[in-house]
Amino acid sequence: MELVGQVDLNATPEAIWAALFDPAVLQGCFPGCKSVERKSETEYAAVLQVKVGPLNAGFNGLITLTDPEYPSAVTLAGTLSGAGAGFAKGTARITLRPRDLVTELSYRADLRLGGKLAAVGDRLFGTAVKRNIADFLAAFAATVGAGRGDTAPRAASL
Repeated sequence: MELVGQVDLNATPEAIWAALFDPAVLQGCFPGCKSVERKSETEYAAVLQVKVGPLNAGFNGLITLTDPEYPSAVTLAGTLSGAGAGFAKGTARITLRPRDLVTELSYRADLRLGGKLAAVGDRLFGTAVKRNIADFLAAFAATVGAGRGDTAPRAASL
C-alpha cells in the first residue's frame, strides 16, 4: 500500500526536524501512542494501541532512520508487531521544503501487512492509516506552529 501526502507547517525546517526526532513530541502527536524511546541516534522504539475496524491491539514498533539530509529529508524504516494481531512493515521518505513563510512537509510511504492486519483488508486498513496520519499531522502542526498561526493538513492519498 502506497501513501502520499503533504502539509504546510508554520515553522522552519530546522524546528520541524528537531520536533520529528523528539520522543516527547512524537508520543504526544501519534494517536494511541503509549511511549516513544530513543534507543540510539538512528533507532526509536514505540508502544501503540491501534484500532483498525474490529481489531484493537497493542503493538511494539521499531523505527530506524536512514539517509538523513539535515534539515531537508530522511527515510524511516519500521515494523509494528502485535502478539497475535499481525504486523506492519514499511518505509517512508519525508522531505522538508521551505516556501514563503511556511515549510512543506511531504511524505511517500509504502506499507506491507501480515497476520490479522492483512485479514482486515487494505481498504479498511488504508482508511484507518489515512485517519491516523491526518490526526498526527494536525497535532504535529499545532505543536511546531504554536504561536505562529494555524495550518491545515492535506489528506493522504492511497
